[in-house]
Amino acid sequence: MRTTRLVAVAALLALSACNSHASVSATDTASATPRTADVAHGETVFRENCAACHGMHGIEGGVGPSLRDEHARKNVARAVAWIENPEPPMPKLYPGTLDRKDVDDVAAFVETL
Repeated sequence: MRTTRLVAVAALLALSACNSHASVSATDTASATPRTADVAHGETVFRENCAACHGMHGIEGGVGPSLRDEHARKNVARAVAWIENPEPPMPKLYPGTLDRKDVDDVAAFVETL
């Protein structure tokens, strides 16, 4: 009985360590994007591809919502995921019009609004 209980505790600790490592990796990945992203390039890409709906500065809204304080709703990783796989009526521009760097840069720019 005691051996079974020890095995169960060890298994729970191992699972906890795995889950802890996975969440740190996801956080590190999300926080790494802004350091490697080019916000100025993201602004240019945004103005060329997103401003028609979100406004030239991303905060006016219009057809699409204002993106002011988007960082409070989505971290960079979630912003990237949204740009890659948006819900209609937002157009899917990746892959195609936007490449990987464009997506990362636009997400970093949006995080500054």
